[in-house]
Amino acid sequence: MNTITIEGVLRTEHGKKAARQIRSQENVPGVIYGGAEEVNFYASAKAFKSLVYTGEFQLAEVTVGAKKYKCILKDLQFDKVSDQLIHVDLLELVGDKKVIATLPIKFTGVSVGVKVKS
Repeated sequence: MNTITIEGVLRTEHGKKAARQIRSQENVPGVIYGGAEEVNFYASAKAFKSLVYTGEFQLAEVTVGAKKYKCILKDLQFDKVSDQLIHVDLLELVGDKKVIATLPIKFTGVSVGVKVKS
């Protein structure tokens, strides 16, 4: 399992106007939840590329200020017209909490009960 490193910046302003301004600078707003506190941040759209556009299950290590958060991707939002990433939700992995995640499964080989025509 790969770990992607993302450098984030803590968001001080919230709301539609602030999010539009962040997106206009080619950044993506996001939130980290599931831990002790909810963290609102933004990062470059390029930083999320290897996390979002893959069929593999990956971990994300997000650095916001002086703190590091180990997370998994929980939800994404794309623009309906341009199909650009506009928001990311990450779930923080905490040692004593259980997490439900969707994992991609790849089947290999052929079952004994299946005949293969050659």
